[in-house]
Amino acid sequence: MGHVMARLAGFGVVLVPYWPYTFARSDAAPDAVLVTNWRDDGPATALVDPADPRPAPGIVDVSPGPDHPFWVIETSPFDAAWPSGFDIEGTMPPYCLVGENDASISVQGSAHPVDPETLVAAGQTVVERRTMRGDVQVIELAYEHEGEQWWQGHYLLPRNGGRVLVFTAQSREQDIVTTRDGLEWMLALD
Repeated sequence: MGHVMARLAGFGVVLVPYWPYTFARSDAAPDAVLVTNWRDDGPATALVDPADPRPAPGIVDVSPGPDHPFWVIETSPFDAAWPSGFDIEGTMPPYCLVGENDASISVQGSAHPVDPETLVAAGQTVVERRTMRGDVQVIELAYEHEGEQWWQGHYLLPRNGGRVLVFTAQSREQDIVTTRDGLEWMLALD
């Protein structure tokens, strides 16, 4: 398969994976990334250490990039910081972040302005409405799923031309802080 819509940049390199893929942080070296290409015959992996970056044909291309000391997920419509505790999966455009206990963060858009109230599904209760720096509208929800309490947050990030990107995060109740902080760290670059 070919390249994807999202790439990872930081520590002097740019990583462009082959689809379908996963980026995961690795304990093997500081700031190292484990790249997995999901193939019909099984996963193929490559460990990319920014201190000694090497491409892995068919898994990930590596080129010189920005020197900032953190990883940035780059797409054509926006860039977002890669929060710790989440893997990047190329399962839905442009990507999805997956954390522990089924926590996830996804993005949709760019779309015409959305009324946050339309994002409340049946059985969900509004916990909080707020506006963050940069006029990001936030609506946080609580709901029950398969007997467990869950949290969901929708963050509407304004873009040019009156459009918005909708970031959606959800997690079980015990992972709310990690998931919320992860999403808000992502938006700190904008």
